[in-house]
Amino acid sequence: MNHYKRRNYFINKEFQGRYIFNYFLLAMIGSILFVGVFSFFSSNTLSIVYDNYHLQLGVTPGILLKKILSTQWLVIVLGGGVVIVVTLFLTHRIAGPFYRFERTLDGMVDGDISKKIVLRDKDEGKELAQKINAFNFVLADKLSIIENFNAGVAVFSIQLKKTLKMSGMDEDEFMPILNQILENQKNIQTLINDYTFDRDKL
Repeated sequence: MNHYKRRNYFINKEFQGRYIFNYFLLAMIGSILFVGVFSFFSSNTLSIVYDNYHLQLGVTPGILLKKILSTQWLVIVLGGGVVIVVTLFLTHRIAGPFYRFERTLDGMVDGDISKKIVLRDKDEGKELAQKINAFNFVLADKLSIIENFNAGVAVFSIQLKKTLKMSGMDEDEFMPILNQILENQKNIQTLINDYTFDRDKL
């Protein structure tokens, strides 16, 4: 298997951007939820704070609200940055294979089954890539066999024409059928030629 590094981490900006935003939003909601839960469970407690030479006594959420909010914003900013970087790397392992699948499937729709999907060691979707590669290989193998049989039909049809001429039989009776066979053989070859596959590897 070929190994390579992708230099572009934003392969699918819409897909990756959506996941990064969702995970960042989830981290922010988690931080806000933590503040809410902390305030709820500490609402019946008192705290004493010595701040700037002043002694304050009051309900814990009210006394510590500013400290909690300043700390939470720091957590949101720093944690959000970590979430963005981690999500970027994780989605890169998904967006990269999606990009490869899309390009390969587009080629298959256009008749090109010669491309092989190659993924990195840590990429997701290796099983799917193997199945697509196996399908293309089997299809190319069957097309190659059909092409060989089709070529044999053309050779035997031409030989039959020569045999009829040499036998002295009335050719006019058989020529329309032979010509129809050769016409169908050409049509089959045209359909095979619409596909691109590596005949040398089969």
